[in-house]
Amino acid sequence: MPSFSQKKKPPRAGNPPSSPPPPQNERNLTFKVLIILLSGLLIYAPVFHGGWLWDDDQEITANALLPDPAGLSKIWTGKSGADYFPLKATAQWLFFRVNSANPTGWHLLNISLHLLNALLIWKLFARLKVPEAWLGGLIFCIHPILIESVAWVSELKNTLSLPFLIFSMLAWINFEEKRRRADYVLAVLFFIAAILTKTSVVMYPFVLLLYAWWKRGKISMQDLVRSTPFFLVSLLMGLLTIHFQFGRAIGYETIPVANLLSVSGFLSRLATAGMAILFYLWKCVLPFGLLPIYPRWEVDPPSWWQFLPWPILLGLFLWLWSKRATWGRHALFGIGFFVINLFPILGFITMSYMRITWVADHFVYLPVIGIIGLLTAAAGTAYNTMEEEDRQWLFRGGVVFFALFVMWSHRYAGIFANEHAMWTHTLKYNPNAWQAHSRLGKVMLEMGNADAAFYHISESVRLRPDLAETHNNYGAMLEKKGDTEGAVEQLRIAIRLAPDITIYKVNLSSLLIRTGKYEEGAKLCKILLEGDPDEPVFKGDPNNPTFLCNYGVALFFLGRNEEAIDSFERALKINPNLKDAKENLATALKKRVGGGTEAAPNPPATSPNNGILNAPQLKLFGN
Repeated sequence: MPSFSQKKKPPRAGNPPSSPPPPQNERNLTFKVLIILLSGLLIYAPVFHGGWLWDDDQEITANALLPDPAGLSKIWTGKSGADYFPLKATAQWLFFRVNSANPTGWHLLNISLHLLNALLIWKLFARLKVPEAWLGGLIFCIHPILIESVAWVSELKNTLSLPFLIFSMLAWINFEEKRRRADYVLAVLFFIAAILTKTSVVMYPFVLLLYAWWKRGKISMQDLVRSTPFFLVSLLMGLLTIHFQFGRAIGYETIPVANLLSVSGFLSRLATAGMAILFYLWKCVLPFGLLPIYPRWEVDPPSWWQFLPWPILLGLFLWLWSKRATWGRHALFGIGFFVINLFPILGFITMSYMRITWVADHFVYLPVIGIIGLLTAAAGTAYNTMEEEDRQWLFRGGVVFFALFVMWSHRYAGIFANEHAMWTHTLKYNPNAWQAHSRLGKVMLEMGNADAAFYHISESVRLRPDLAETHNNYGAMLEKKGDTEGAVEQLRIAIRLAPDITIYKVNLSSLLIRTGKYEEGAKLCKILLEGDPDEPVFKGDPNNPTFLCNYGVALFFLGRNEEAIDSFERALKINPNLKDAKENLATALKKRVGGGTEAAPNPPATSPNNGILNAPQLKLFGN
């Protein structure tokens, strides 16, 4: 091939001149982009057509806000939902308009966002002048610890919030370099978008101060003033998130954590936080033995050795501080970014996930960027300072490592293809994971394996007898085994443990109606519609068509046929397509014509096709 300096021959007559080859840098850029995209697609191929996982039902398939044309207003006013992530919920609402509940579309959306994030990480590292910045994007794309966030549709809030945060970082860097007001405004607006998507980005203002120290060696008063709007946004959204956690996500549920305000409770949480930092650091550097649910370590009271992470971390910090004049400053920036963004999930702030375990992979989708940045800088610096022969050896080793890493990540992603694979893998390495038993029991029941389902749900009750969810599911299994009295008792326990959660009252009212306890079933249905005078925290929903339909069933079997007809008609006025209400209304009207209201009610139906009445069915629950 002739060099660019050689004189080119003129094209033959009649033939169009050939296009010049693209510049080397452009070809390299295209090649690197393709490597990132293709490796990501290969890794996540097992979940392209994957099923729904864990609480995807609450996020997507059973989320009443998504099909609701008025859902947007309810989203932004915070009228429903365990958390207040309105921009994430808006994205879900919009995507539901074009994709409905097709899991393939949701998985491809999450994967696409992750690939975009990998390219944006590359861009961010390049702006920070990290050597071989594209390698950071590649590592982010293929890192196994991020698979949970990408393969689990519910973590769309992770993959969607990060682009906004990176755009804010890029705008802030532009502002630092050029002092344009527009860049400052963009940085604030993108941060607001990120935090409205997920409040895990709440520590961003501290990252801005860390960036100022890394760049200039100090934090000035001007830096503090410029970061003030970010702190105000973080404070507001942080308090709102805590309010939603305690008011909705946690509610009456028992979270097995010590009281932070007591000395012993503070020490327990301090031990938990130190171990969590080292745990996440270990998994980010050596991502082996990953699990959807990790074993929960006991820290109430903590043992002396559980405080060892803190002197280790202090020693690491002091050593890096002593090197801050050279490479230590960069290391402190990377590790500081990691630890700062871990702070909200270290256990000092109580959140609902603590009822399951202390740590989870999806919590490090943002913090891991700091560690990846350090690894990228170390590898890039080493490569650029080597002799050519040594570079070749390093390159060959890197290719082999990359191939093994991709294969490992691809295999781990397959675990998230469906709940059966996910929970079977979890219980293999964490047999005491009550949530895994509960969810796998539900899966086994759907697969028709009642014995296996009963075993796993029984195990979940044994492991967590303090949770309403486990008793609810156990009650559902007892009913299927014919022990209706035992099922009623389990559901009563569930309601006692979580009186503000609607589904347990719905299930008990359904079971009472099916077992002939019509008076009690009607009373509970009325509470679902009008609220509970003994529990003011429980607000009724008078416009819920399902509750109205169930109430009508109870009234029908009590011989109050005219009231039942009214209840069915009210349900159909709200939802004209509610099949059970239509069929039940037809049955009640037929009874009015044939026998009046004095005829004795028939026994409750257990099948929707027996021609009598569609009785409400008991549902398994789990999040």
